[in-house]
Amino acid sequence: MKKKILNYLHFLKSINILPSWLILIFDFIIITFTATLSYFVYNNLGVNLVTDISPLGRFSILFSVYLFSFFVFKTYKGILRYSSLRDIIKIFKAVLLSTVIIVTINEISRNLYGKNIFIYSILINGTFIGFFALIGFRLIVKTFFHYLHLEEFPESEKENIAIVGVNSQNIALIEPLNSISSKYNLICFFDQNNSLHGKKVSGIPIQAISPNIVTLLRFKKIKNLILPKEYLEENEEKKLLEDCIQNNIKVYKPELLQKTNASQTTNLKEYNLEELLFRKKIDIDNPKVIEQFKNKTILVTGGAGSIGSELAKQLAAFQPKKIIILDQGETPLHDIQLHFDKHLSNCNSCFELVDVTNKKEIGHVFDTHKPDIVFHAAAYKHVPVLEKNYKQAIKVNVYGTLNCLELAKIHGAKKFIFVSTDKAVNPTNIMGSSKRIAEMLAQNLFHSQNGKSMEIMITRFGNVLGSNGSVVHLFKEQIANGGPITVTHPEVNRFFMTIPEACKLVIEAGAMGSGGNIYVFDMGKSIKIVDLAEKMIRLAGKLPGKDIEIKFTGLRPGEKLYEEVLTECSETLPTYHPKIVIAKETEERKFSNDDIINTLEDFQKITRKETITIIKKLVPEYQPENVED
Repeated sequence: MKKKILNYLHFLKSINILPSWLILIFDFIIITFTATLSYFVYNNLGVNLVTDISPLGRFSILFSVYLFSFFVFKTYKGILRYSSLRDIIKIFKAVLLSTVIIVTINEISRNLYGKNIFIYSILINGTFIGFFALIGFRLIVKTFFHYLHLEEFPESEKENIAIVGVNSQNIALIEPLNSISSKYNLICFFDQNNSLHGKKVSGIPIQAISPNIVTLLRFKKIKNLILPKEYLEENEEKKLLEDCIQNNIKVYKPELLQKTNASQTTNLKEYNLEELLFRKKIDIDNPKVIEQFKNKTILVTGGAGSIGSELAKQLAAFQPKKIIILDQGETPLHDIQLHFDKHLSNCNSCFELVDVTNKKEIGHVFDTHKPDIVFHAAAYKHVPVLEKNYKQAIKVNVYGTLNCLELAKIHGAKKFIFVSTDKAVNPTNIMGSSKRIAEMLAQNLFHSQNGKSMEIMITRFGNVLGSNGSVVHLFKEQIANGGPITVTHPEVNRFFMTIPEACKLVIEAGAMGSGGNIYVFDMGKSIKIVDLAEKMIRLAGKLPGKDIEIKFTGLRPGEKLYEEVLTECSETLPTYHPKIVIAKETEERKFSNDDIINTLEDFQKITRKETITIIKKLVPEYQPENVED
C-alpha cells in the first residue's frame, strides 16, 4: 500500500502542468456539484422547486452558458499552481456573465412564453457557492503542489531578498518571488514614504529607507536586493549600490527572466556595468536637433562598429530620408543589416561593404547616394595593435579620413562629423597621434573652404563601455574563467561613457552647426581600472584577491597612465548642452593639408622609427615611449 502511494505521489510530481481540457472538466464538475447541492438544500428546507422545464433542460442551459463564459474568459488556460488575483478576476467575470445570461434567458422565457426556467434564490445561492468553489479548487491544487515540491525547493536553500520601493511594478513581483519554484524568500520592502513604515503588502512588511539600509540587510541576512533605477536620488542610489557591492549584496532589476518551462526557478535580471555608471540619462528632445536629420540622407562610415552601429540606430529614429551604413567588415555589416530588417524596417537603409582607404570605391558610394550629412566613425583604435601595425594606423585613420572629407566636399555634403578620441590629446601612441593628424586635416579643410559650405565638427571623448575589444569584455571573460584579471598598472585610469550616451552626444554636437570646432564631452570623473576590476568581481558575487586575483602586467607600448581631453593650448567655451564644450585651439595651425600629405607620402616605405620622427614633426606634443622598430 505504501509503495502504491509513493508511486502515485511520484506520478503527480511528474505532472508539470494540468492540461486545459482537464481543468475545464473539473470546473464543470464543480458547477454541477454546487448546482445540485443548492437544489437539495432548498428542497430539504421545503421550498417549492416546481418549474416549467425539466431538471435535464435546466442543466443543459446551465452547462451551455457556463461553457460559453469559460471560453470567453479562458478560465481553464492558467497554470493552477501559479493562480493569482488575475485568475480570480477571470473566474468572477465568467460567473457574473453566466448569471446575467441565465437571468436574461429566464426573463425572456417568462415574459414571452409564460414559462419559469430557474428559481432565483437557488440560482443566486448556486452562483456564490460556485464562484468560491472554483477559487477553492485552484487554491487546493496550488497548496498541494507547493507541499508536493517542497523537497525540490527547500526553504533552507532559498536566498533572502528585499525590494526597494512600494509600487505596482514591485508589488507584482511578490507572487513569483514567493512561488514554489522561486529561489528567493522575500523578506521586506524598503520605501521612502515614512508613513508606510510598519505596514504590510500581501503579508510582506514595509520598512522606511534609512542611511543604514545595508546594516539592516546584513542583520536580516539579506544577500539580494531589487533596486529600480532612478527610484532614489542619484547620489543616494550610487552610495547604496557601492555599499551593496562592498558587502557582497547582489543588486537586481525589478524584472523577471523569462522561463522556458514551468519547472525552472524564478530568476531576476541583473544590472550590467554600463547601467551602473550613474550618469544621468541623456535624451534628445530638442526639436532643432531632430529637424537637422529629418528627411536627410545620412552616411555613417564604420557603421557596423560599436559606435557607428549605435549612431545609425539612433539616427533612424529621426525619420531620415535614407541611412547608408558603410563598413569593411562583412560579418558585422550583415549583423547590423539584420537588426535594421527586424527592428527598423520602416527606415530606408542601405548597406555598403567598402573600405574607406579605397578612394575609388568610396567615391562611388558618395556619387550614388550623395549624402547630406556624414558621420565618420571608421577607424582603427586598439593602441597595442597599432603600435606594431603603424602603417595601417596612418592608412586608415589619416588617409581614410582625408578620403571621406574630400569626397563629402566634392559631392555637396552639408555636415561632416568626425568621431575622434581623447587619445589624440598629448598622444603617447601612434593611434592617438594618427587621430590628431586626422583632426588637423578636418580643421584645415573647413578653414580652406570658400564660404564654409560644409560644416565640419570634431567630437572627442574617452573609452566606451561595452565596445568591441573593451576592457569590460576582457574582464568578464577573465572572471568567467576564474581569473586572474590582468590590469596594466595600479594607478592607470580612464574616462568612460556608455555607447548610447556617447552617440547621443555625437548627434547633439553634430546638430550644433558651428563648423571647425572640436567638441569635448563631459566624461565625469576618471575611473581607476583596478577599481573597475574590483567592482566587476564583486558584481559577479566573488571577492577580489580571494576568489579572483588581480594581476598587474605593466603598461603596454603607447599606453598612458592618465587620459586627457584638452591640450595645453586649448581653452573651452560652453554650448547650450551642459555635457558638451568647445575646445578652442589657441595655437596657430602650422601645416596645411598639402604639407601633411607631402610629409606622409612615403609612409609605406619607411621604418617605424622614421614614421615616429615624421609624426613628431606634425604633432610636436607626441611623446612616444618606445621609438625602436
